[in-house]
Amino acid sequence: MKRLLMALPLLLCLALPARAAEYKEYMFRGLPNFKISAQQKNFNQLKVNTPQPESAEFVETTYEGNLVATSYEYAGPSDSTPSALHIKRHYQNSAKKLEGKVLFEDDLQTHAAFIRNDKQYYMTVQVYNSGNDYTVNILEVEKMQDDTAIIDADTIIYKLEKEGHIALYINFDTGKATLKPDAAEIIAEIVAALKSKPQLKVKLEGHTDNVGNAAANKKLSDDRAKAVMAAIVAKGIDKARLSAEGFGLEKPVADNNTEDGRAKNRRVELVKQ
Repeated sequence: MKRLLMALPLLLCLALPARAAEYKEYMFRGLPNFKISAQQKNFNQLKVNTPQPESAEFVETTYEGNLVATSYEYAGPSDSTPSALHIKRHYQNSAKKLEGKVLFEDDLQTHAAFIRNDKQYYMTVQVYNSGNDYTVNILEVEKMQDDTAIIDADTIIYKLEKEGHIALYINFDTGKATLKPDAAEIIAEIVAALKSKPQLKVKLEGHTDNVGNAAANKKLSDDRAKAVMAAIVAKGIDKARLSAEGFGLEKPVADNNTEDGRAKNRRVELVKQ
C-alpha cells in the first residue's frame, strides 16, 4: 500500500471577496496576528489521510458533508512568523480538547477527527509560504439533503385534488418580492395546471422562516404571494380565480432551528378554494 506523504486539502486557493470583514472564526480560534483572507461554506468533499491498524501506512479517504474552508494570512511582525509546527500543534490541541485525535501529519499539514454535538467532523490544516499563510478545512459529515423535486402541471393538479394544497419553492431576490428569472418555469407550470382545470380556484399563500422582524416578514410574504399571482394573471389566467395572502412566520412546516428547516418554511403554497 502506498504511503501518502502529501494529501493536499480540497481548497488550496480561495478568491478574495470584497467584504472580508464578514468572515468569522469557525469552530476553532485562529492563531494570534493572523487574519482571515478568504472563507467558503458549501456541501463538498474532503480528503483525509487515515492510519491503517497496526501499520505505518495511511489510506486517503474521501468524506462528504458541510465543508467550511478558511484561509488565514499573517499580519504581525515580520520577525515573529509562527512555524509550521506551531500552526499544526495549535489545531491538533484544539481537536484534542474535543477528545479528538490526530490522524496524520507531515512537515506542512495535519489531519484530525473529532465529534461535536454527536456529529462527526474531520479537519485538515495546510501551511504555506513559510508559515505566513495556512488553510483550515473543517467538514461535518452529512448526507446531502434531497433537494430534487418534480413540479409540473400534473403534479400540481394531483396535489391540489388529493391534499388540497402544494408547497412551491419559488426564487425571489433576497429580501424582495421580485421574482428571479428561473421562477418563469414554475409559473408556466402553474398556469398550465389552471388552464387544464378552468373551474379551479386557488389561493396563493406566502410564508417565511423566523429570521428577522415578524411584521416585516409578514409583509414580505404577502408581497411575494401577490407577485406570483400577478405573474399568473399576466399569463392569461382570470384574476377572479385567484387570491393572495401572506402569513410570514406564522405557519412553519419544519424546524426553524436548522437551515434545512428554514429553507422548507420559505415557500409559496397553492391552496384549493
